[in-house]
Amino acid sequence: MIIGTAGHVDHGKTELIKALTGIDTDRLHEEKERGISIDIGFAPYRLPDGKLAGVIDVPGHEKFIHNMLAGIGGIDLVLLVIDATEGVMPQTREHLDILNLLQVKNGLVVITKVDLVEEEWLEMVKEDVKEALKGSFLEGASVHGVSSVTGQGLEELRKAIDNLAEIVVEKDTAAPLRVPVDRIFSAAGFGTVITGTILGGSVSPGQRVEVLPPGKECRVRGVQVHGRQVEKAVAGQRVALNLVGLEKKDVLRGSVVAEPGYFHLTRYCDARLVLLPSAPRPLINMAPVHFYLGTARVVSRMRLLGCEELAPGDTGFVQCRLDRPIVARRGDPFIIRSYSPMRTIGGGVILDENPARHKRFRRDVLDRFKELEKEDPLPFVLQKLGEKHYATLQDLALLTQMGQQPLREIMERAQEQDEAVLLDDLYVRRSVVERWEETILQELENYHRAKPLQQGMQKARAFRLLPGKPPQRLLDALIERLREQGSLETSREFIFKRGFQPEPSTRQEEQLSRLEALFKNAGLNSPAGKEIGQMLGLKKEEEEELLDYLLHKGVLVKVTEYMFLHREIYRQGLQALVQHFRDHPTLTLAQYRDLLQTSRKIAQLLLEHFDGMKYTRRIEDERIPWKLPGGSDAAEAEKE
Repeated sequence: MIIGTAGHVDHGKTELIKALTGIDTDRLHEEKERGISIDIGFAPYRLPDGKLAGVIDVPGHEKFIHNMLAGIGGIDLVLLVIDATEGVMPQTREHLDILNLLQVKNGLVVITKVDLVEEEWLEMVKEDVKEALKGSFLEGASVHGVSSVTGQGLEELRKAIDNLAEIVVEKDTAAPLRVPVDRIFSAAGFGTVITGTILGGSVSPGQRVEVLPPGKECRVRGVQVHGRQVEKAVAGQRVALNLVGLEKKDVLRGSVVAEPGYFHLTRYCDARLVLLPSAPRPLINMAPVHFYLGTARVVSRMRLLGCEELAPGDTGFVQCRLDRPIVARRGDPFIIRSYSPMRTIGGGVILDENPARHKRFRRDVLDRFKELEKEDPLPFVLQKLGEKHYATLQDLALLTQMGQQPLREIMERAQEQDEAVLLDDLYVRRSVVERWEETILQELENYHRAKPLQQGMQKARAFRLLPGKPPQRLLDALIERLREQGSLETSREFIFKRGFQPEPSTRQEEQLSRLEALFKNAGLNSPAGKEIGQMLGLKKEEEEELLDYLLHKGVLVKVTEYMFLHREIYRQGLQALVQHFRDHPTLTLAQYRDLLQTSRKIAQLLLEHFDGMKYTRRIEDERIPWKLPGGSDAAEAEKE
């Protein structure tokens, strides 16, 4: 758990943390000289169950808001600190706005330096504080008066923190690792060390991680939590990582240490934006702002979608165009500050970290945003799936930057709601599957109409109808799905509509009779393709269609790519083979040629065909029987 502080400069945040933890979080020489916090500081805080929480001290001065924002992003609960002698001040209000925009859920109010004011004044300050908190997440939160000098109220404050710790929602330790970097330094004998709060996942020594930017993989040499070496650090902990293979100059505050492959740098984000009621003016389209996400700080132009300007207090959809790439994730909160003069004017939440470019006033674009802003991640996952046509669970995990287990549960729900279909190990949106099915069935209908003599359409032809060159297993699963639905049937490499039977026309019946007679009369000297066309006056396409039909019906038998025999002639050749092996153990090419009274070439082609059918096996210049069909009837062979 991470506890953060917030509040105006010199209101006693650092002294309060020192009183609670015994640690002075001001580590810089300049901080000691000036007596104010300039950068974020850290300290461990022991909870009643013995576990250590991390405490983050943030600077309160308006000049160092950027440092405050770098530390406040990953907190679970906040202590809003207010000086009893001054009450609510400008940075109190700005910090409160930031906490609201960052969607912090838990916190309490600490009024410090109560030993310096009278009780009557303290009551007035408390009333002022309650008024300032109206409408915020801290409305109704407990208010604690303390003195970091005398210790007054500290014990009650500790109990209140302990009670809040019980309701903090645990972070997802099974998610992909993500650690926004807030400090980088070199340690003698160790090399580069980064620190940050683990937002998701876990990290151990020896693990490979990716640092973005610069987009470089390296190895974790050591892991520390609150100054102690550990074998594993998990989401919700402050961590220091010693990274091997990474120079200090290569990484900066705002970089992210992550699970390799899951996260990427982006310069475009779709988001929902809230402009604070206190913003001095409307936000106009493409206005530049300072943009803060995690520990990163960049300049962004805000492209307004669906409106010309966003008025103070309004909410709208934007596409953020960043001047430098950062790592973002759906659901990440962000803050924007006016470009000049700098003040906090709004913030929001990332809806898509890798979007397409949008036209500003398209209804379908706005409808998409309305789906994405729902807390339910299912619409987001389905949109990402739709962009890729199909995806495995691992593909989806990379696309959505989510862990596989929660993603599996989401996709099970998508299947139950008929939003997605699982084809083998590939998820496809149901609307896409239905479109593919319609395309295949329509093509099949057209194919049967154009080629009524064909047994069916080859599966390979159906494969070419689908976009994105999908793997064969997807097509096989899709065809099996259509077969189970009763929409089509399959036979070997062919698919055909259920109940379809080739039906030749009257003219084709005549051509088929003439073609069959031609092959039957030719005997073993079957005609070649060109001869068939010339004899019967057929075009090549007509000839091929008629031949395929006779092959399908078993009238012809395919011996080679260019040699077909009438089934009766083929049967005679096979019976001659079977009869020979009843009386002889071997057969030569010359012997078979003489048996058939044909040419050496035809005899050789037939024997090679029988070898391929495994009826015979060639040993040097002779054949021996192998898996000859039983009996004298060769019908079984013709089917094969």
